[in-house]
Amino acid sequence: MRVLMTVWPAAAHLYPVVPLAWALHSAGHEVVVASHPDMAATIASVGLTSIPLGDARSMPSPRAATRPVPPAMAEELDAVERALDLPPADADPWKMFRTFVLPAIWDFHPADATPAAPPPGIDDLVSFCRFWQPDLVIWDPCWPSAAVAARASGAAHARLLWGLDYWSWVTERIGGLAPGARAGVDHPLARAVRPVAEHYGVDVDDELLLGQWTIDPVPSAMRLPTDNRVVPVRWVPFTGTGAVPPWLRHEPDRPRVALSLGVSVRQFFKDGEEFIATMLRSVADLDVEVVATLDSAQTQGIDVPRNVRTVDYVPLTQLLPSCSAIVHHGGIGTFGAASAMRVPQLVTVGDIEIGVRHDDGTHTSFTAKHMDAPPTSRYVLSRGAGLVLDRAEHSVEEMSKRLARVLTEPSFQAGADGVHEELLATPSPHDIVPLLERLTDNRRNGG
Repeated sequence: MRVLMTVWPAAAHLYPVVPLAWALHSAGHEVVVASHPDMAATIASVGLTSIPLGDARSMPSPRAATRPVPPAMAEELDAVERALDLPPADADPWKMFRTFVLPAIWDFHPADATPAAPPPGIDDLVSFCRFWQPDLVIWDPCWPSAAVAARASGAAHARLLWGLDYWSWVTERIGGLAPGARAGVDHPLARAVRPVAEHYGVDVDDELLLGQWTIDPVPSAMRLPTDNRVVPVRWVPFTGTGAVPPWLRHEPDRPRVALSLGVSVRQFFKDGEEFIATMLRSVADLDVEVVATLDSAQTQGIDVPRNVRTVDYVPLTQLLPSCSAIVHHGGIGTFGAASAMRVPQLVTVGDIEIGVRHDDGTHTSFTAKHMDAPPTSRYVLSRGAGLVLDRAEHSVEEMSKRLARVLTEPSFQAGADGVHEELLATPSPHDIVPLLERLTDNRRNGG
């Protein structure tokens, strides 16, 4: 079986793909990964074959939430929001979809695209699929034109999620609108894909937008309620590679605590110097060794306590086995790594500052919670596997007390062990390969 996988160009999107790609490869299948040309070296570094789409000059750099929302799109999204008339309990998924998901999609499916002029890289994707004839296309939900390429080449196709399924959640709610309320409402996901679909003569329907099925590594208790066909898979952490540093080759002299804000926060968002300084002050008086994955720009002008070791980067799969706790931003990848390693967690749930770069060179910013922090923090709390930290509500002293509790009260380790057991109850990437083979055969044969 030939399998093409697509990823939105960021390590946080590539790393969740790696365990399944390796499982498929180990089962004898050909696997290639298509993405932005700037990702070619990173894809090769994890042992996978890269298919660069477009060239570095024509392909835009990813900006995600740092991309300004086109004024016309803001008006359209306001209209969708009014039509949905969501209760307060459902406001959060829509906000995350609008704030984080759509701007990432617009990076490579711009709002002003037309059927006559597909976005850069899409022609390469369709042409390669028609040439290589994959049996299965597994696509990043932020690169939905991969579904168009699958249909254009006759391949089966499925999404591989890396977080909550905001795409299905929004699609089902728009689809459930009464005819009167839906009049004049254009689904923003369909709007983004439509120019590409029309260019290649492909119909836009729910299967195109959401895949023939969805591979979902998110714990079932954390998922949004949707009716989408799901293939559950265990979150197996892959957090990069590298030589193990000497200080990680022996047991620490005192409890070790990891502090990580995630690669995506460093890459796309303002680093939150005030937040970092607050977090470092909260650990300064504790009898712990803190390993903070912060680069020099994130710690510039900040007094780093003597019990804190800062490193630009170390794979969490190397660091966490020696840690008694982790403080992190709530990212699903960091949550998944900590859960797999049985490490109690303290999740920061405050707002982060997001800098917006406008085309005229000006900069503005807004604040919002990290899109993964609400669900991961709720899950950690529900399982007794940790606590939350909120700079707006908790003093430095309170943060310090909360970390000390997680380190000393046995219930938090028991909760982390329980989360790990829940992960083990979900099929591994290796386990689902035969199911993917059957689903692919059925779809290609009209089933």
